[in-house]
Amino acid sequence: MKHSQKLGAAVAMTAAAGLVLSGCASGGSDPSGPVTLTLWHNTQDPQAVLDLYAAYEAESGNKLDLIPITSDGFEDATLTKWATGDRPDILEFHVTSAYITMLNPTENLRDLSDEEYVANSGTLYDIGGRGADGKVYAAITTFPEVWGLYYNKKVLADAGLEPAVTADDLFSQCEVLSAAGIPTLSESGGSVWPPVAIPFLTSTTVAAPDWPATILDQSAKLDDPDSPVLEGLQLRQDLQDAGCMNSDITTATFEDSVKAVYTGTAAYEMIHSNIASVYLDAAGGDADLLDETVGFTAWGADSKMTVINPGPIGSYLLPKTGDAAKEAAALDFIRFVTGAGYADYIANSGTFPVIDGVDDPETSGLLTEIKAAYDEGPTVAMNTANLPGGLGGALPLIQEQIAGQKTPQQVATDLQSQLVTAAKAIGLEGW
Repeated sequence: MKHSQKLGAAVAMTAAAGLVLSGCASGGSDPSGPVTLTLWHNTQDPQAVLDLYAAYEAESGNKLDLIPITSDGFEDATLTKWATGDRPDILEFHVTSAYITMLNPTENLRDLSDEEYVANSGTLYDIGGRGADGKVYAAITTFPEVWGLYYNKKVLADAGLEPAVTADDLFSQCEVLSAAGIPTLSESGGSVWPPVAIPFLTSTTVAAPDWPATILDQSAKLDDPDSPVLEGLQLRQDLQDAGCMNSDITTATFEDSVKAVYTGTAAYEMIHSNIASVYLDAAGGDADLLDETVGFTAWGADSKMTVINPGPIGSYLLPKTGDAAKEAAALDFIRFVTGAGYADYIANSGTFPVIDGVDDPETSGLLTEIKAAYDEGPTVAMNTANLPGGLGGALPLIQEQIAGQKTPQQVATDLQSQLVTAAKAIGLEGW
């Protein structure tokens, strides 16, 4: 994936609300002794990540002062704190190009492009970790979210069906499954966010690679007749209108959808790989039983594609603080979590490595299928993440669409208005 100069120019920001401030630490650390590093971290860090922090402390003699930022409203809370000029020594945060650019990386973040882990991570940094200037500002240690379809193996086998990998597959299978009284897709409007999966995956898998750049330079809009987002919203509507979804779509939670697929009262759930642990819970912790029951496949609107999204957990950026000793120690932290401490982290977490030289752990068949989807590709990063605001306003709007209160076109038009507001709020050039 090329780092478009057009995209770089489009998203170059004169960041507002203090984002251009490069706050400095007080300085004066003793370079010959241990230092204390502040680390802003997500409160959903799992135990394996917390253990990695402890391992770094034991190895280095330095101390990490963990500053918790609640996972609810994590993005806004972090950006608001950042806008005051406050800076940690290490920042755990989203590493899509859009979020990195909001931090004004050339002024505020350290360039990590030449670090060894970048070259040893395959194509990972083609889909995350870079600023609009193409430089790598992040270290990604955690396997990304992989989006696709969980499915009940017995339901498909009984109906003589193979896992759906396109929109046409879903529609054709819907006729067969509906005749058997089984919803094709279990959607969970009660949890608000999961119904964005169909529009966002559709947008990502049908759009040209430079489509976000055309939105940012205002040569295209989200509500254009040929908009990939509008196409996704319409596909979602068509599936609902065709009776391919559960009747309790407005109230069902994603846990309800997990249960429906696990028990075979629905065929599919479209959602990301982080929900695999919820499926394991549904199986009572029995990984073998889960593997017998549930599978996973990549999906694309027109052709099979693997949509991924680098998450904030275990993704780190290094702010410029002006304290040489702390900056050196913070870089040592990055080198430890991507180097000497990485194999133990992978073993403890049970997730797959994204850095070469570490073997895959023994894990469930379901997680192996998710990893296979990632490895087989073709892999694309969710393109909506690179738009101002990340189209976060889609959540309530799609709820209105589900309830029949807005058409796909109206939702797309509202999203375009929100995007304009977000672009202006962050000082995007030309808006």
